[in-house]
Parts: sequence; structure tokens; C-alpha cells
Amino acid sequence: MENQSAGSTLRQAWPLIAFSLTLRPLVTSVGPVLPEIRDELGMSATQASLLTVLPVICFALGAFIVPRLLTRISPNAGVTIALLLMAFGGHLRLVHHTSWLLVGTVICGFGAAIGNILGGLVTRRDFATKVGLVMGMYVGLMSVTSSAAAMTSFPLAHLAGSWRWSLEVWAALPILVLIGWMYYSHEHQDNKRMLNRPAYRHIARNKMAWWLVIYFGFQSTNFHSLAGWLPSILRDSGIPPTQAGLMVSLMILLGVPAGILVPPLAARSDSQRFLVIATITVSFIGLIGVWQAPTLAPWVWASCLGLGVGSSFPLALTLAITKADTTDAARDLSAFMQSWGYVISAIGPFALGILRDLTGNWSVAVLALVIGTFVQLIAGLIISRPGHIHVSASQ
Repeated sequence: MENQSAGSTLRQAWPLIAFSLTLRPLVTSVGPVLPEIRDELGMSATQASLLTVLPVICFALGAFIVPRLLTRISPNAGVTIALLLMAFGGHLRLVHHTSWLLVGTVICGFGAAIGNILGGLVTRRDFATKVGLVMGMYVGLMSVTSSAAAMTSFPLAHLAGSWRWSLEVWAALPILVLIGWMYYSHEHQDNKRMLNRPAYRHIARNKMAWWLVIYFGFQSTNFHSLAGWLPSILRDSGIPPTQAGLMVSLMILLGVPAGILVPPLAARSDSQRFLVIATITVSFIGLIGVWQAPTLAPWVWASCLGLGVGSSFPLALTLAITKADTTDAARDLSAFMQSWGYVISAIGPFALGILRDLTGNWSVAVLALVIGTFVQLIAGLIISRPGHIHVSASQ
């Protein structure tokens, strides 16, 4: 791969990059129609939080399970399983019963959880010298479908007369991507299991790994809390539902250029402190705007959140890959970061719903996100120092 041009690399990687399109719509399509779900089912804000929390819980549990799964199956087979789970779970949500909506969401969540780990792992395996380029396109296109799901969710629900159909429209996408992935698997045949078992105990004794968990956990808390609750926050402040959905869509859409630009910049330098400071500063501006004056300049706040939060996610993924010194270490560090990081972020949307119920408004809930972002800044400054994180049990 060393002598390949960027164009040649992307042509080879397109099925892998297309896989990223399936990983976020199941989460971002819920927020814009959450008020409709609550009204139809008579749910409190705390109860409705489960719809945004369940996928994140699956992300956390899946990150614990996937490295062990990879000692039994190849990464290529793992991606196939992920796509099948997302397709099945997505179609299951079409059944008109609340319990099937929740079950389908859990199945989709586990499928996406497998994909969360394997996307970076396969990139490291097949495009080791082009990690920044491929990860940039991977995360950028992930943001495209995240944004599209948020943008179209409320209009589709309005046209179809049901929020269920707006959630289900993305169920066909994993099937289409699976066709391309079968071609990729044939061209990149890999029947090798990762025989080295995850070195979790060794990683857990590494302080830098825990700072990486904290950074990822709080950036993920911001994303999932805002994707789930920002439409409600804006609507409660007096902004029309369609406009609120478009603002969330803009927030997610701005993650596209961030996802494309940040990984190459992060992979190119030994220190990523400037990127950490710049991205979190922009996040602070957006959060404080939503907290203090949500109707003053909502498009500006949404743009700042899109650039800030949208940059932190690809930066975290790139750090986990580039800070590791081997492919096995990249697997273990990515899984460790995401498992415990998603445990942190699973608390966020649920806690915001509780704070909303307890206080009757969103002020304290958004303040909690501001405080969490400050913690993320501290962790980011520590983890972005030059050097590798050595997590191999033999070291």
C-alpha cells in the first residue's frame, strides 16, 4: 500500500467505507421524533431516554464481547454478522408494538457495536500506511448518514403518518452494503482469527488508557445526549419541530468535513494537543449558547456543536489506532476505550432526561454537558501527548 495513490486506495476501500454508512442512523433518527413517540406511548422524559440509551448500552457491551468474538471468527466474518444484525433489527422495528421497537433497537445496537470495533481494525489491517485517509472518509461518511437520518426523520414521519416508518427507512441500507462487503471479503480474504486474547488486565493498569476512556466517554456523552435531546431542547424553547430537526441535522452534517480532515491531521503528528483545544473550544461555544440563549442564534450553536463534537469522535478513534504499537494492541485499546467509554456515555442521555423531569426545564441538564466537556478537555490534553500506549501483556 505504500506506493498507492489516494484515489487507488479509496477505490479499494469503498466497501469498507460504505460499511460506516450503516452505523449511526439507528441512533440519530430517534431524536427528532422523540416527542411524537412520547405522546403516542405516554412516556415520561426518563422513560423515553431508554430509546437513546439502549444503543449506547449495546455499544458498551459489544465492545467487551467483540475482541473475544475475534478469537473465534475472522474480522471479515464479524462485519458480515454486524450487517445482518442491523438489517434484521431494523426490520423488526416495523412491527407495531412497543416491545418489538425496543428489541429491534437492541439488535441494531449490537450490530453497530460490532461495527464500531471492526471498522478501525480492518482499516489498520488492510490500509496500515493510509490509516488517516481511509479513517477520514470512513468517519466522514458515517456523519453523512447520521445527518440524513436526523434531517429526514420528522418529515418522513409526517408524510407516512407514523414515526415508526421514519425509523425503519434505513433498514434496507445494511442489505445493500452487505453486497459490496461480500465482494471486499473475496478480494481481501482473511480467515485468520486473532489468536491473542484481549489483554484487558494489562490495559486496566495503564493510566493513559483510562484517560483515553474518559476522553472518548465524554465526547460520546455529548454526541448521544445532543442527538437524542437537542430537538426537544430547541422545541421546548419555541423553535418549530422541522427547524429543530434541521438544526440537529446541520450539527451532525458538519461532522463530515471534521471526520475527513481530523484523522489525517491527527495521524500526521506525534502531539494532537492543538486539535484537542480547538475542537473543545468550539464545543464550549455551542453548549453555552444552547444553555444561556437557545433562540438567540440557534444555527450558530448547532454549527459550533457540529464542528466541535463532530471532530472529537474521529480524533478519539484515530488516537486509539495510532497510539497503539501493534494491530492486536489497536484491537484491545479500541475495545477498552469504547467499552468503558460507552458505559460513561450511556449515563448521559438518561441523566439528562431525569434532570429535565426533576427541574422542569433543560438548564441544569445542559450545564451538566458543559461540565462534562471540561473533563473531556483535561483528558484530551493528557492523552494527546507524544508517544505510544503499550498495552501488550508481554510488555
